[in-house]
Amino acid sequence: MGCQMALWLELDSAARAESLLREAEAMFARAERCLSRFDAGSELSQLNAQPGVWTPVSNMLWEVVVQALFMARETGGLFDPTLLSALEAAGYDRSFEQLPDAQWHAAPTAVSHLGQWQGVRLNAEGQAVWLPPGVRLDLGGIAKGYTAQQVVDFLSDWGPCLVDAGGDLTAGVAPDGWPGWPVAVSAPFRRAEEERPELFPLWLVEGTMATSGVDFRRWQQNGHAAHHVIDPRTGCPAATNLLTVTVLARTAVRAEAWATAGLVAGTAVAEQRLTALGLAAALIDDSGSISFTPALAPFVALAVS
Repeated sequence: MGCQMALWLELDSAARAESLLREAEAMFARAERCLSRFDAGSELSQLNAQPGVWTPVSNMLWEVVVQALFMARETGGLFDPTLLSALEAAGYDRSFEQLPDAQWHAAPTAVSHLGQWQGVRLNAEGQAVWLPPGVRLDLGGIAKGYTAQQVVDFLSDWGPCLVDAGGDLTAGVAPDGWPGWPVAVSAPFRRAEEERPELFPLWLVEGTMATSGVDFRRWQQNGHAAHHVIDPRTGCPAATNLLTVTVLARTAVRAEAWATAGLVAGTAVAEQRLTALGLAAALIDDSGSISFTPALAPFVALAVS
């Protein structure tokens, strides 16, 4: 999935915990084989290779596609899973660590199939997906969040747990004697190798804290800075005044989608939309200013009390 995963489980039996964590690791491996756009043999890649055809899909791919389209509708299309061609045209055609020296010098590719999530059709009875010709899916952070949620649901049958999926944190119940899992919102990256200071701590319990940013996955395309967050309205890397958006939500998929949507929207629209939905969020702009939605205040107050 292009990032490192870390898992914590509070359990009296170390041997049992090790066995459960290995099974959780296997769940991530199975999800990657199904949902990765970087694997030509994945089920997602096979679906993308069959536009204009009703394609039966597995339970896992079906659930992720359904949730991704739901979040596209909830965000008004600011989160859009149909932007794979635009991502590749921007230079993100392989896993980030494989981009050569973070440089990309190919000529931009015209992308004419933008924002077509409404054209994706679902057949629930046959559990099949139909993609419009020219449209391919990138499930990205939604796939990561979905899998993290599945792992937490699995481990929670045994004890308090936390999953760190590339910096996006999904928690079960709090560890014994604690109000939650101790986490923190960090400052944006200035350089990839630097250690980022923590801006403020939070206690996370039975929910997800997801961050989307343009501060880390960046490269040069034909002498211009590019990043991996595409604005569905233009098909280009988002011209946003925000560096990072962190969203807390009950489900990982919702946190992931709104972190991306808020980043694309920019400060004014993001604050308005996130506040209206009652979502807790922290937004950091390119001047370093931090703003919070009203729903985040109780989390911060609990952390510092």
